[in-house]
Amino acid sequence: MSRTDASSGTSSPRSPPPENRTPVPVPEERVLRAWLAHEIEHDAVAIDSEAVSTNTAAMLDALLSAKPGAAAFVWREQPIRWYRLVLEWDQFVDLRPVDGPDDLLWRDVSTDGTLFGVAERISEEGFGPLEDAGIDAGAIRTYRDDLAAGAQFDPLIVRTRRGATPWFVADGNHRATAAALHALETDRYEPVPAYVAVTANPVLEPILVRIWGLLQRLAGRSIGRRGSRGL
Repeated sequence: MSRTDASSGTSSPRSPPPENRTPVPVPEERVLRAWLAHEIEHDAVAIDSEAVSTNTAAMLDALLSAKPGAAAFVWREQPIRWYRLVLEWDQFVDLRPVDGPDDLLWRDVSTDGTLFGVAERISEEGFGPLEDAGIDAGAIRTYRDDLAAGAQFDPLIVRTRRGATPWFVADGNHRATAAALHALETDRYEPVPAYVAVTANPVLEPILVRIWGLLQRLAGRSIGRRGSRGL
């Protein structure tokens, strides 16, 4: 299966019904709780499990301690609008690895900088390049086998900005790569769920502010000229 060979509209016994693919707004507390629970499941020593049952601030503190690079945007880029959705094929194949030092490892083994490109590299050369780069190839194998056995993944944590910008995986690089590898091996895409964070665009926002300020100044000058002519 190549990037253009599949359509997420293809029916599947494990595919969610089409109406569940519509983005649904969700509270940040729900996302942080799910993210933290997933981290505890895979590394209970790194996170105090009591944080899962406390307030949003405590959960964010726990995530920032355990995943400072991946979770920093939740603190740094407020306000955030969170949605739960099922990734369409074109969204899935363009997912990028999480921002931060770790993404250099993933991009280094990817054919094009995406996580689908990492799966393409595995398909072409095996897991050796990932193991050489220090990526946990065993986790990808396990997730791939689980998916083949009918398991459904927990939602990925994905971040993007308003406008046409890439989508980055803040949590779930291994799961996303496994799903891509499964698609390459079976010619079938099992739609992947995700929590998507949409933050403000730091490029667009200053531009809009400047445009608004310019319009206000022009309006003020126009009013001033009209007033002077009326004297």
